[in-house]
Amino acid sequence: MAPTFSLGYTLAGRYRILELLGVGQTAEVYLAEDLSLHRRVVVKVLLADLAAHEDLRRTFRDHIVRASTLSHPHLARVFDGGQESGAIFMISEYLSGGSLEDVLSAGRRLSVDDGARLGRDVASALGYAHEHGFVHGSLSPSKLLFDDEGRVRVSDVALAGLATTYRERMTLDDARYLSPEQAVGEPANPKSDVYALALILFEAVTGSVAFEGSTPEAVLRARLNAPLPVRLELGTLDMILAQAAVPDPRLRLDAEQFSARLSAVIGDVAPLVVRPGNDTLPLLANFSPPEPRHSIGFRAPSPDQIVGGTIGSGGGFPRAPRSRAAGEGTDSRGPRGPLGRTPRFERAQYDLPRASRRRWGFLIAALVIVVATIGAGAAWKSGLFAKKLTVPRLIGLSLTQASSALTGDGFTLTVNHRVHSTSVAANDIVSQSPLADSSAKSGQVITVSVSDGPILVTMPTNLLGETCANATTQLTALHVIAQCPSSAAIYSSTVALNGVARVLYRTSVNPTSVPREATVVLSLSKGPAVGTTTTTTTPTSGTTTTTIAGEGPRAVPNVVGDNQAQVYAAFHVAQLYFSTTGPNHNSTKWTTVVSESPVAGTMVKWHSYVTLTVK
Repeated sequence: MAPTFSLGYTLAGRYRILELLGVGQTAEVYLAEDLSLHRRVVVKVLLADLAAHEDLRRTFRDHIVRASTLSHPHLARVFDGGQESGAIFMISEYLSGGSLEDVLSAGRRLSVDDGARLGRDVASALGYAHEHGFVHGSLSPSKLLFDDEGRVRVSDVALAGLATTYRERMTLDDARYLSPEQAVGEPANPKSDVYALALILFEAVTGSVAFEGSTPEAVLRARLNAPLPVRLELGTLDMILAQAAVPDPRLRLDAEQFSARLSAVIGDVAPLVVRPGNDTLPLLANFSPPEPRHSIGFRAPSPDQIVGGTIGSGGGFPRAPRSRAAGEGTDSRGPRGPLGRTPRFERAQYDLPRASRRRWGFLIAALVIVVATIGAGAAWKSGLFAKKLTVPRLIGLSLTQASSALTGDGFTLTVNHRVHSTSVAANDIVSQSPLADSSAKSGQVITVSVSDGPILVTMPTNLLGETCANATTQLTALHVIAQCPSSAAIYSSTVALNGVARVLYRTSVNPTSVPREATVVLSLSKGPAVGTTTTTTTPTSGTTTTTIAGEGPRAVPNVVGDNQAQVYAAFHVAQLYFSTTGPNHNSTKWTTVVSESPVAGTMVKWHSYVTLTVK
């Protein structure tokens, strides 16, 4: 099947397609250039056979909108979305550091500490996504991507669950990380993501999958009631992964608990950084023995260094020299050799142990000093002696206030992202890493995301005078929620009965713009106030002045096309009653007014009945 968009095509007038990266079970994935912001992005286009289902199209659009509000240091960001040429697409962050799948395929394995760091970072991101109503459901090493600094991000949250209902077949890779509840056909839940992450960490540290099988069915059967296998390589991770991979989800850790327990293993808050490796060489091919050290460390002394001479072949001491002449004699000090010297072997025999002990003592003392110095330097460089401090809460503060809050603690503040937020004012901090009240070393970098304020929607200028139904339809298309409560109705001498007389957003009247997803109140007109006079001028009859009596005649409201709530509100304002006729008129199940008698605008007595035909 040909790709939806060709290379060089400019999508939405802004994103130029550079390369087709691949086609998955849910979307086509392209690399593109954002011509407005001069950066590379990823375009994910919903597959045509999935986009043919209207429920999937709506779900994908909803996921894009909701995912664009997420902000977490270990979640891939969603920037934009739209529809063009019948295709629905999403614009997300481009991460150039590859995936965990690439790392494992190259034969690389993570240490226990790095596995704990990876799990802590990913579990933290999953917990944040779960809090905002997202369940990934298909987590795998290929969904864990690394940015250009080597830090992990969870991708494809916005695609969660889209293809599950319409999946025709399951591959071995699909089944490898599914939870037992998914294996028996139940929908994924937040703890299903925890189970998948436990299997991924098991594989990343041990180098082998947790449950073997030659077919998807065999792989799934193997885990239904089985605990995670015990492996010595897991070390301190063994019990934590076992608790995260309990077959019964009711007994399984949730993402927050999983992240906290993994954090306790490593005892610091530094994120995992994975650098790209050489995929062409196996692990052992990169090994080469270290060169001999000459400046520090121990090297065995030569015999000459120990005794000042060469050790003979017959034993551990030098031989006695041959006599040079006869007449060797003795004196009071013992036997004498030539020229009255004491034989060398006797002096060496008694002096060697003391000299050797002195030299060994000096060498051992020097070695201890060198090792202690190196160890102290390494500990200092790693921050072992750095003072542990409590990270202050920065969310809701401005950058100036946050800098002041960090003064004296040695922390460094850096801005990672700017995001839209409806709950945090513009230019204030939305999120931080490490989290508030956690423990960190003096001098650590505190990464924050800053609010750009909410996404604003320009309000239509023609709402006043519209019916509640028409105004609500316009605002829904702009992602604004509209309500028309009868308690908000007002008298108006300029807007006809039941027309929108006023728009309220909080304390703002008839605002020109409101935040996206905001709720506005539409005040419907009750007509002119009781006891007021209105003046009407017509070409034929001239000027007419009318006084509105409290219980006088009133116009029948136009409720054709309205639902029950809207009808009750309109007739309450008009102080009229209604009766219903039609297929469902004897029940409360009718949904829409088809016609009314007398017709809308007819003047009737106060508290008159109007007959409504409903369906």
